[in-house]
Amino acid sequence: LRTSVDLAGRPASSLAPVTNNFTVIGHTDLGASDTNGDVWVQGNFAYVGTWSDPCNGLGVKIVDVSNPASPAMIGRVGAIAGTSAEDVVVRSVSTASFTGDLLAVGIQRCDFQNASLDTAKFGVDFWNVTNPAAPVHLSFLGVTTGEGGVHELDLFQRGTSVYALLATPFSEWFDPEPGGDFWIADVTNPAAPTVVGQWGAGAHGLSRGPFYGQGSFGARFDHSVRASADGMTAYVSYWDLGVLTLDISDVTNPTLLSRTMYPPDADGDGHSVAVYQGTTKTFLLQNDEDFDPRSPAHIVSGGNVGIGSEAPYARPLWRSSDHKLSGRVVRPAREGCSPSDYGSAPVQKRIAVVKTYFTVFDPKRHRAACGPGRQERVAQRLGAAAVVHDFIARNTSPQFFSFPQGIRIPVLFTDHTTALGMVQAGRASLQAQQPAWGYLRVFDATTGQQVAKFDALPYVRTLSSPLGDWSIHNNEVRGNRAYASWYTHGIVALDLTPLNSATPGDPVLVGQFVPDGATSHSDFLPSTPIVWGVAIRPSDGLIFVSDMNSGLWIVSATGPAAAS
Repeated sequence: LRTSVDLAGRPASSLAPVTNNFTVIGHTDLGASDTNGDVWVQGNFAYVGTWSDPCNGLGVKIVDVSNPASPAMIGRVGAIAGTSAEDVVVRSVSTASFTGDLLAVGIQRCDFQNASLDTAKFGVDFWNVTNPAAPVHLSFLGVTTGEGGVHELDLFQRGTSVYALLATPFSEWFDPEPGGDFWIADVTNPAAPTVVGQWGAGAHGLSRGPFYGQGSFGARFDHSVRASADGMTAYVSYWDLGVLTLDISDVTNPTLLSRTMYPPDADGDGHSVAVYQGTTKTFLLQNDEDFDPRSPAHIVSGGNVGIGSEAPYARPLWRSSDHKLSGRVVRPAREGCSPSDYGSAPVQKRIAVVKTYFTVFDPKRHRAACGPGRQERVAQRLGAAAVVHDFIARNTSPQFFSFPQGIRIPVLFTDHTTALGMVQAGRASLQAQQPAWGYLRVFDATTGQQVAKFDALPYVRTLSSPLGDWSIHNNEVRGNRAYASWYTHGIVALDLTPLNSATPGDPVLVGQFVPDGATSHSDFLPSTPIVWGVAIRPSDGLIFVSDMNSGLWIVSATGPAAAS
């Protein structure tokens, strides 16, 4: 359980906010009764979602911001027992069936103790908020069954039709009903929405299984989606697959146009995206949400270089001399579940390469003799310098799935080819890359190639850090400025004009707002600033900030942080 301590060890709630080229206009703690999710602003009203812990089903908070200096919560919508309501979108639409402000909120299951929810539907809830003081429920569209639900979404009008784009992580693999992770719903009549299209990476040959990706949380699933301004394109953030650009001109048949590409030794974790239209090119500002600062390691043996993902419970390879560990390799005769598996082979100060079967998602399963934790404890007891798991699986990428205690040596998971190369060479060097929390990557929207990045904040590139979460989360663009919600770093204002050079340059920090800390309602969150969402009101450029603990903040960017 994390405690309420800020960066300097004082109670977090005692600190004044950081306002570097920002001015605080207003604040409300929203009743301080739950954990806040994303934020949306529509005219004189803001809408703030609710996270899954505590799972109190309190839905979306409606806030009157007509006086930004004195915001006031006036009601809630989408309050459904046993669910969270993290992401919310409101659009002014006009169709033959509905005219007004339409709210859509993603509904996900968070109560797994209530067995009656095992057959329930989860998806998206629609409300008429033309009069936010008297919202009217229109409909609920169920998309997943028993678990999951809509994590993030977008809503737009195209011609005479209105569509909702829905992200349902892992539903392609785990939902009892067939479908992808990305859905399109026709909500032209929001009282009777219908699913008209869907897309999944597995069905299109881009993923072998739910946990097939790269890094310590290897996976390919739809985490987020947003529509282009003309509603013809969907930008789908598909974790380790990057951001997929889908042609949705035919909503019944989404078609992949391109995707952003990670280098093979990156951690992945493409969480969400914002679009920046530069002077001659379109750029995708991709937010990689990564809470594990250990980066994938390089495994060098016999002239070959492989990749290994580190176990977060073991000794960090980065703390080794020169950030690497080299030595002879030892391979047990069996799976290394007991000392006898090593026979008379010397283990002391060697790198133990052990066969680790993980065939849960494979067509033919192999029963492992023991789990990784036992393999690691045996090798450690025999004096091994490190353990490298020869991760044998067809449909899952090398990564940890358990959290054993007491492991004091580095532990890596690698593919079978790399492991065999280590054994054949007889020696190997395990080389750590610089640590990194999640940061901003910038891609050319046409080519999918990375052209720039921004990671120049304290702790983002360090293994050890003070209490807090130092990863980027969301991002919104106004003019030549981006405003990124960066959890404990608050809101980070970036000048995007360097991207317009002949050779694009990295965005430049021009301002930062960090709100006061507040008491956490969740055992999973510290009582520090944890900024989730950011929204910009088009009429006046005011920035609305949702902090998971402290509520809703309204700020104005000033000086170089102001949009141009």
